[in-house]
Amino acid sequence: MASSTITPASLPPAGQTSNFVDPPYIGGKFVAVNCIFLPLAVIALGVRTWTRLFVVRSFRWDDYLMIIALLLSCVLTGVTLEMLNWGLGKHMWDVPLADFMAQFPKLNLIAAIIYCAATGFTKVSVLVFYLRIFPSRNFHIAVWTIVFIAAGYSIASILANIFSCNPIAKSWDLTITTGSCMNRPVFYFANAGLGIFTDFATVAVPIPWLRRLQMPARQKVAVGVILAMGCFVGIVSCIRLGSLYTLLKSTDLTWATTDALMWCTIELNLGIFGGCVTAIRPFVRRYFPRLLGLSSGGGYTSSQSRSRKHGHPLGSIPHSDRVNFTNQDNQYTTTLTTLRGAPDNGSEEHILASHPSGHAKDADGTTGIIRTVEFDVENSSTAPQRE
Repeated sequence: MASSTITPASLPPAGQTSNFVDPPYIGGKFVAVNCIFLPLAVIALGVRTWTRLFVVRSFRWDDYLMIIALLLSCVLTGVTLEMLNWGLGKHMWDVPLADFMAQFPKLNLIAAIIYCAATGFTKVSVLVFYLRIFPSRNFHIAVWTIVFIAAGYSIASILANIFSCNPIAKSWDLTITTGSCMNRPVFYFANAGLGIFTDFATVAVPIPWLRRLQMPARQKVAVGVILAMGCFVGIVSCIRLGSLYTLLKSTDLTWATTDALMWCTIELNLGIFGGCVTAIRPFVRRYFPRLLGLSSGGGYTSSQSRSRKHGHPLGSIPHSDRVNFTNQDNQYTTTLTTLRGAPDNGSEEHILASHPSGHAKDADGTTGIIRTVEFDVENSSTAPQRE
């Protein structure tokens, strides 16, 4: 219902009137999206943090970067939900001008800055994680190139938002009539294009090296799911680009911005979720090992043969002072030793150190149980014939 005492933020189109009582409203779906995707990102980062602190016991730079990204995502959610109180989700002609001018432009600018920073931290975190997986020098060069692009355009986007108008206050103070501003929707459009490029580049860069890895089928499926998640984030970015195109052509700022911010929220939180999935494999390996095709015991096991051949301590050269069970002069022995009970870590290797107690210690000092399998290596050409 229109009121002669309230000035709308913009004039209604022909054939419509302002409604300040019960106007059309799409803010409900925006709230629902935030209630779904932000908790998803929080849970994923919680599992990742648990994995790093209590399973792997190694907290790295990529973990800190992802925590910053999630904190920024939480702030973004708070800012955008506050925008609902100042016109977001309604048509401009259904929003009182006093409400719109009071906070909406300022909160919209803050949301844009936070989004650019959060996506930058998310992408750099994933790329830094890649650096610890593949030791190849060429791979590191490729990753650092993408890091430079992602971080560079994120910083540039933050600065462009801050200094988009001259004077700067013109960005949120609509009473300033002098000066000039950049075309913000066009800038958002270009920014989204760079974001899509880095999304798909982040997915594509490890593929040539992943093909060289030898891993069980279930692990290959898990890696495929991770890459698919990255592709899905890129697809969401493309959808967001479409919403920005609508914003570019629309003068109904409070209505068109709703979908654009909604897809920003989905993209950012899915990016955090996907970035955390790549780092929680040790968590799955310890608590849900069957998902990776591992035994439930968390270590290497072997069935004991009912009839064992004779064995003796490790030796890589002949030892004349040991019992020769096969009566041959060119007998060699070796010992396979594995560590049981050691904590999982991000690597597939355990570096064992000697310990006076006769047990072994892994790299973080935890004592495990040594299981030794001994066998003989004989020269078949000289071995005696057995009946």
